[in-house]
Amino acid sequence: MGQVKGIDVSSWQHPYGEPIDWEEVAKEGFGFAMVKASQGTTYTNPWLARDLDDARAAGLLVGAYHYLEIGPDPGEQANLFVACLMGVVLDMGGWCDFEPGAVQPAMAQNALSTFRLAVDNTRPNCGLYCDLAWLKALKEAYVSVGRLWLADWTAAEPKEGQLIWQEGQATVKGVPTPVDVNVCGSVRALNLPTAPPVKPTAATVRPARPVLTDEQGDEAGGTGPEPS
Repeated sequence: MGQVKGIDVSSWQHPYGEPIDWEEVAKEGFGFAMVKASQGTTYTNPWLARDLDDARAAGLLVGAYHYLEIGPDPGEQANLFVACLMGVVLDMGGWCDFEPGAVQPAMAQNALSTFRLAVDNTRPNCGLYCDLAWLKALKEAYVSVGRLWLADWTAAEPKEGQLIWQEGQATVKGVPTPVDVNVCGSVRALNLPTAPPVKPTAATVRPARPVLTDEQGDEAGGTGPEPS
């Protein structure tokens, strides 16, 4: 199976409590969804369970990511990420959204390494989301990159060595707001869902309207485009 397009979402794609119509997203040709799970040591996305369930019900592969804050204990952040995904199958795996902004590189790199090591104890092979500048800094510091999800809005096509390329932002039918669009180089050997699409059940009830201020660091922080 060759290249597949996908989107990444958070509570920002649910303005005023609007749900995403994942069946429409699938009809637009998208094959996977990356859903924000958590941020820092206290925030969990109130739409996490529903978006994962509804995206998979529409036939999409799913993954989840944690927005890593620099300062709060990275081990505790890893525990939160793992806890809010307990028992959840992630076809695309778990990811660390790494865009620390203007901080000491060594501090950021240490936080990243600690977080990923802690996540790997439960969910091995935690992937890395970052931009070109941080990718260069990590490689120069000999920090392991592993599975790479690269934000590079200036490129015309994905570069060698990255599993997922975030190519930019677009309006996608079924999503209430503009959303980041990504390309997965190959989903071969991933755990493809085999169940036929089904309608959401009562288990995926509409959550309360998100408190967007809990995520302000997610949307405003960092040095470039990010999962939102």
